Amino acid sequence: MKALADLHLHSDCSDGLYSPQELVKFAEEKELGGIALTDHDTLEGLHEFLSAPTSTAIQRVPGVEVSTKYNGHELHLLGYFVTAGDTPLELKLQSIRESRQTRFPKMVDKLRALGIEVDEIAVQKVLREVDSPGRPHLARILIDSGVVNDIDEAFSKFLATGKPAYVARPKISTTEIIGLLRDSGAVPVLAHPLLIEDIDLKSLIQLLKSHGLEGVEVDYGYQEPELLDRVEDIRKVTEELGLIATGGSDYHGDEGHYALGEIVTPVETIDLLRKATDRIRV
Repeated sequence: MKALADLHLHSDCSDGLYSPQELVKFAEEKELGGIALTDHDTLEGLHEFLSAPTSTAIQRVPGVEVSTKYNGHELHLLGYFVTAGDTPLELKLQSIRESRQTRFPKMVDKLRALGIEVDEIAVQKVLREVDSPGRPHLARILIDSGVVNDIDEAFSKFLATGKPAYVARPKISTTEIIGLLRDSGAVPVLAHPLLIEDIDLKSLIQLLKSHGLEGVEVDYGYQEPELLDRVEDIRKVTEELGLIATGGSDYHGDEGHYALGEIVTPVETIDLLRKATDRIRV
């Protein structure tokens, strides 16, 4: 069987449910050839991820996912072969995490203003234990309290953009993060492009390439059939522009996302990313 890789995974260092070591174990059980840890705005889990014991030669790619802004749109960037340490990238990620920490209680306050009881012990546990808290953490608290049935309901009723408990947070420009990723030796890749609404994706990708974008997450766990129908269009654009096509499940461990290993890319994609990072670091 041809070796495959899932290059978009989240651990409990951001908004996933499982530890980096557990993700490695799950990937082994799925007989994957490679995986990437891409937690939101944090590199905290990378040491555990890279040092977790394995019985197979599974390739592990240290990564990160960063939320950015471009002309009023929210874009997510994946950075592959990122290195932890005291770098300008890590300083920027620290400021993003601090904004997440201050945003979380504001969303809780909005829910309480709506008359919803939010478990304070659970809130403090998230703020104390999670490096990069986000809306999925709050959604799970609402599920545990019986306020909603699942994460989708929590977002559609309260937490999505424009909903009663939504709180915006500052985002860094897409081009700035591309530069910071490259300066740290990481390979910048545009994540789940079909989730970006009301924009000419080909023109956007061309522009981001001129700023140093190296790849596009072509294969992704889109939930909407109409988006899945457009994946091949994105693949064609990626190939025409000479960019690396990556893929991954965006696994979080909950029912709101695809399972680990359900959306994959050829393991050779890791070699392409490795060559790109070698070129960037010259």
